[in-house]
Amino acid sequence: MSKEYKGKRVFITGGSSGIGKGIALALAKEGASVIIGARNSENLEKAVEELKKIGHPEAIFGYTIVDVSDKKQLESASENIIKTLGGLDLLVCSSGYAQVGEAGSLDDSVYRKLMDVNYFGHVNTALAFQKQFIKQGSGEIVFLASTLAFFSVYGYGPYSASKHAISGFAQGFRQEMMLHNVKVKLFFPPTTDTPGLAKENEDKPLITKEMEMGSALNKVHSIESVSIAIVRWIPNKKFFGYTGWDSWLQYFLFRYFPEWAIKLTDSELRGAQARLEKKNKDRKK
Repeated sequence: MSKEYKGKRVFITGGSSGIGKGIALALAKEGASVIIGARNSENLEKAVEELKKIGHPEAIFGYTIVDVSDKKQLESASENIIKTLGGLDLLVCSSGYAQVGEAGSLDDSVYRKLMDVNYFGHVNTALAFQKQFIKQGSGEIVFLASTLAFFSVYGYGPYSASKHAISGFAQGFRQEMMLHNVKVKLFFPPTTDTPGLAKENEDKPLITKEMEMGSALNKVHSIESVSIAIVRWIPNKKFFGYTGWDSWLQYFLFRYFPEWAIKLTDSELRGAQARLEKKNKDRKK
């Protein structure tokens, strides 16, 4: 892994667990000063203790309790973070969650919360630090979306919409910040074995679970492997980032062969439906 993170000043939202915490740990090992943000103080405190154990003795580690859907909270937090670190070299927008369900079965509040946390959470975070990055004339802003930011499947429509929105914003924001010598990058994390995934699976439609189990392209990755892939990718010049061949292949197929890719996912859905029907018949025997 690159050694260029030593001494870098980093803030990560969603840093108390999952991929955000994984990135924080990876960067701490490389000598970076890291402040993490989330809503749960207990998880934040535990994560910071881990960072201190593996980080450089002269590095700064801390946390801020913040709700990324609250713009004013983020603006206030950004001032304290910049003051504590003396600036900011890397901002990682990693906050987000998933709620899966058939479109008509979900309350309007679910749609709005997904957008507030997943999409506006990224926008609010980026804009809270925008002036500092412009003032410095340097730095990097990383948005973490999802492989479901470039396609969607049964039960994931509302979630996927919030992730598609991140992709659209990141691409436009990249050009705005480019003129100030600030890099903006977009990573598509795959299905990852996080506490969030366990929560997501509780209410997931049976046909969605069945489809995922039968998919040739759906692989569950570890937090560590995804985090390391992100940290290795950040220094390179590419705007888009992927974890492995499966994520890249999904993007390639939906980017260059969209109609074929849709037929593939439809085939997987039909296959899942047939398997579930067979299981139901076997139970009745």
